Amino acid sequence: MSEPKTILRFTKTERFTHWVHGFSFVLLLFTGLGVLSMSFRPAMDIFGGIEVTRNIHRVVAVIFGVSIIAVLLIKSGRPVREWIRDCFKFTLDDYKHAINFPIEFFGGHKPFPPQGKFNGGEKINSLITIFGTVCIGISGILIWIGSSTLPVWVIQWAYPIHAGFALLMTALLIAHMYLGLLHPDSNQAFKGMINGYVPAKFAREHYEKWFDKQNISG
Repeated sequence: MSEPKTILRFTKTERFTHWVHGFSFVLLLFTGLGVLSMSFRPAMDIFGGIEVTRNIHRVVAVIFGVSIIAVLLIKSGRPVREWIRDCFKFTLDDYKHAINFPIEFFGGHKPFPPQGKFNGGEKINSLITIFGTVCIGISGILIWIGSSTLPVWVIQWAYPIHAGFALLMTALLIAHMYLGLLHPDSNQAFKGMINGYVPAKFAREHYEKWFDKQNISG
């Protein structure tokens, strides 16, 4: 049997979760900069001022948190739950991919061992994203509650944690966009987040273990 030209990589639920996270983070980052720094306050006029910006930041944060929790609970959210579990199953092949990934990132070429649905570099990115999202969420809630309810030292720690992880995840977002849109060896992955399908040749070369499993199960 001949190999198909394309293969389904991401379900509708996976794509929905990805784009909700992406757009929410960008909006939260922009509005958060206005709340955090006076230098960005003039830009917040596009929302109607800093107080409106604060409310937008909080509403988007709630929508983001509720949507992610909902996805994890519904039946069609199974691939997302499997993605989380898979990220914590870091194998030797994942490690070998991760330590050589910087070479690939900067345009070099290094042979990688066969990878599952997510390679070692993607798993590290995912783990940082998961941990960072949790830390940003918890610290954000503490800041929202405020020092009138919580000890001052809690709020003093919450602000740098909130801002620090936001900056870390911003750096990840920039790298993620570069790999998905511009990098010649991985930009085919972007198609998977649009309609769910990627070229079969790309899937076989980058995610051989996962690709073979799809053929067996198909």
